[in-house]
Amino acid sequence: MNNSPKDSKLDTFFRLIDENNDSLKFIGMAAFIFSVLQVMYFQFYISSGLFYSYLQFCAELSTQLLLLIGEPVTLSLRTITSAAGSAVTVVEGCDALRIYSVLVAVIIAFQAPWYKKLIGIFVGVGMMFVFNLIRISLLLWIDVHHTDWFDAFHHTILPFGLWLIAVVYFYWWGGSASRSSDV
Repeated sequence: MNNSPKDSKLDTFFRLIDENNDSLKFIGMAAFIFSVLQVMYFQFYISSGLFYSYLQFCAELSTQLLLLIGEPVTLSLRTITSAAGSAVTVVEGCDALRIYSVLVAVIIAFQAPWYKKLIGIFVGVGMMFVFNLIRISLLLWIDVHHTDWFDAFHHTILPFGLWLIAVVYFYWWGGSASRSSDV
């Protein structure tokens, strides 16, 4: 019998594939769904009037949130301007739709009943929408009150926070969806 190191590595590789088949199917399906959602996003949605209406809606709600906490701001198109002079414009990238796409993809790919997936998507995307509005509002507030922290919060801390919330939500949702007796 010829037991070369090459055969041993190949056997190990196929054993790993076999042992992780369910996880690999989940990752593959989630990646496929995410890819389809991204093609739809870039080919159809991002250049549509619906997309710009969504950005405007985010800007309007973020403005209302800032006014609610007593921050004097005005809104012109999609630019929120503080009485102190700082401004943020809600543009592509402020939409958080890529995070929504990842969350939707992993929920759909997860082995759970469809009604639980639909509830998980509805609650998860709704929650992420609210946190994204808080993120947009917080960026202007930081620019007004702690200008030196703006770049760190804009490029690193707040985006990481959104991703962390999405991961924690999926972990919580997946745990509760898989504990059910009707899976």
